[in-house]
Order: sequence, then C-alpha cells, then structure tokens
Amino acid sequence: MSVLIIGAGDVGFTIAKRLTEEDIDVYLVEKNEAKVAKLSQMLDAQVIWGSGSSLRTLKKANIKHTEMLIAVTDSDEVNLIASYLAGSFEDIPTKIVRIRGKDYDAATRIFEKDYLDIDLVINPELEAANTIENILEVPGSQDAIRIADGRVRLGGFKVTNGSPLINKNLIEIGKLFTGVTFLIAAVLRQGTLLIPKGKDQILAGDRIYIVLDQGDNREILTCMGSCRKPTQAVVIYGGSITGEILATRLEKKNMSVKLIEHDEKRCLELSEMLAKTTVLNSPTMNRELLETERISLQDAFIAVSNDEEANILSSLLAKRMGNGHVIALINNIDYISLVSDIGVDAVINPRMAAVAKIMQFIRKGKIFSVTSLSDVEAEVVEVEAMETSDLVERPIKDLKWPRDAIIAGIIPFGQSKVIVPSGDTVIKPGDRVIIFAKRGAMPSVEKILSVKLSYF
Repeated sequence: MSVLIIGAGDVGFTIAKRLTEEDIDVYLVEKNEAKVAKLSQMLDAQVIWGSGSSLRTLKKANIKHTEMLIAVTDSDEVNLIASYLAGSFEDIPTKIVRIRGKDYDAATRIFEKDYLDIDLVINPELEAANTIENILEVPGSQDAIRIADGRVRLGGFKVTNGSPLINKNLIEIGKLFTGVTFLIAAVLRQGTLLIPKGKDQILAGDRIYIVLDQGDNREILTCMGSCRKPTQAVVIYGGSITGEILATRLEKKNMSVKLIEHDEKRCLELSEMLAKTTVLNSPTMNRELLETERISLQDAFIAVSNDEEANILSSLLAKRMGNGHVIALINNIDYISLVSDIGVDAVINPRMAAVAKIMQFIRKGKIFSVTSLSDVEAEVVEVEAMETSDLVERPIKDLKWPRDAIIAGIIPFGQSKVIVPSGDTVIKPGDRVIIFAKRGAMPSVEKILSVKLSYF
C-alpha cells in the first residue's frame, strides 16, 4: 500500500512519521533540496526532491501505485494542482488537500466528485478554532476533546497548589471523593505522559486528563478544586483568520466577545463581518489597554494574532493581570511545552490540529474516531466492541491490557450515558469503548480489539 504526501512541513512530516510507524509505504515530496537528505535519515520513507505541481516529480513519487494523496504544502495552488494532476493521471481512491485561502469558501463545488474529487479539505486555522472552542466549553482546561458525538469530553487540567489531589494516589482519591465517579486517564508530568495505576500519586504541576460526562462536569470539577463558571465573556487578541472564525462561533453562542486588532483596515473588515463582537483598534497590546477592558474579570483571553511572539507576551501579561483562562496560538512546535511551563493555560498549534483531523479521517472500520492530543504523544480511540474481540464478556481486570493504555469510558449499546469502568466492569458486544493510549501501545491495543486502527 502506498501513500503520497506533498509537502514536508510540520504537517506533512508528522503524518509521514505516523504512517511509517504503522508500516505504510510512504512517498514524501519536498521542494527544499537541503531538507531532502535530512528527511531521508529521519524517516523510513522515500523522500523525493521536487515540486508537487510537477507531473515528472509525481511520476518519480510512484503516483501510479498511490492509493492516498495528501497535499499539505503552504501553497493552496500547489496542493490543488497536485490533486488535479494526480487525479487526471491515475484513479486515486482518497485525496486530502490543505486549503487556507478564504477565496475558496465560495467555490467548494470544485472539490466535489465531478471536479477535483477531493475527499477531505483541511484548514489549519479552522481546526485551531475548533480546538479553542472545545477548550472554552470545559472551563479551566488546558486541553479538551469531544468524543461520542460530543456526549463525552476528555479534559486536561493542571493540578495547582492547594488542590485536594496533591500527593494522593488514585486509590486515596477514589475514597476521598465518594459519590463522585470520575477517572484519571493519564498524567502529563514534565513532558512525560503516564498512564497511572492505583498507587500512583498526583503531584503539583501535573496535567491530569479526566473523562467528563456532560451531566457531571460541575460536580467533578468542584471536587478537583478547578470548578469555574461557564465561559461567557472573552477577549480575542488578533484579527487573524482564526480570530475571525472564533469570534463568529462565539457570537452564535451569545457570548460577549471583544476582539483587539492593530491593523485599522482589518478592523473595518471585521466590524462589517461580525454582528455582535466589539472590535477594538490598538497599535500595541499593553497593560493600560487590558486594564481598560477589565481583563481580570473576563472568563478567557485568547491570543491568535499572526505574530507568534505577540501572542506569547500578551498571554503572559493577561495571566499576570489576573485572567483565569489564557489561551495562545503558537506555530512553532518547539515552543509549545516552553510556553505552557511559563504560565499560559492552553497552547494551540494549528498544524498539529490539522494533523489530528487528517489522522482521524484516514481511519475506518469499527473505529468511530481517533483523536490526537495537541502536544501529547497519545491518541484517544473510540471503538465498537466486536463479538469476536478479546475485549468482551470478561472483567476488565482479566484482560491482558498494555500498560501504556487505559479504558477510559464505556457507552453501553443503545444508551447515551458514559460509564467510568472499574476492574469488575464487563464490556458487551456493541458497546462503545473509549481508550486513551500512548502511540507505542497501539499495536497491542489492536490485538485485543480484533480490528485494525489503520485505514488500509
């Protein structure tokens, strides 16, 4: 089986790495000649120097035998041309194309089967806005993803000084909060992801991931010491595409939104497009401006400008001035853990959000969803328990389950409410099972599920 990826930026490289780890034959086209030799050493893939818009390059990249094309360069035009050339030259079953330009919003027909026949159009800015929206729906979270059509969320929370969880192991936490059922699925500690067991302790500074049923959120978060009121008032710094999309979304939820942008012309454009958002023109972000906008009383501050350094500095300023939920958009992957460590509550990377969307799309079978976390080497898998699987008709404690994975929740067949499992829980055929796993544990998980997680 062969996959052709056009563009070896952060998105293309990460997808290539993930697929080669699943023993998929990957051909990677990159126009930067200096990067080709380096990529060849880093990846178990065929790396070809050239442009994705060149038919000669596509032929070198085994286009005749390609069964999936993923065009993710920074150029919309190159991605579209690559898709067109590949589709006209060979019948490729699946085509995924990255498109950022707003001009194509009104011309989506060209992506349909009778034209370019593109299966998935991915927009990093849109995916970043989706990620931020998910986080805002779980007050106080550093990360949040939707599972089971939005009925379940996995939230990541920082354990701060004063939390009742500090220095207690999972068994003690369970006894401490009797009557409140929740599961700590994973712990991120100093950049290392841990799947905790009963005797493992929670430490100050940990980020813990817990399963949240929508009906239980407030009670659970109160016990964690992280309960906050639902997000109603936000300040967005940056009139970027992501800022525009996010403001539009939050308006529809009747939130109070203020958007700060330095470019006067862009402010006028946003004022015409946004019905309820207060658009403020300010050449700089400073303490006086944030004091005027009463930043400490706002539910969230979100920095999504096109200036990465300005996002970091404005977020730190808003945090120092008392805002309780600060979110920053960062494009440089190397900065993510650093920015989190110095005080920003949540860091969003548009490229990694795009990777997560693409990886979710290229799964099928009895897999309902596979979601990658933004800055953690882990995935959340939602799968149907099959009758032939080793997963069913026995207590979970009797399963030969890999250490680096955990069954984080179960939705019984025909029901909507999530059950937090214990060792005595028995999974039935047809149940939806939510699994949190480090990527290295996926092959072992597959054996138990009796269903391959890969597309092919």
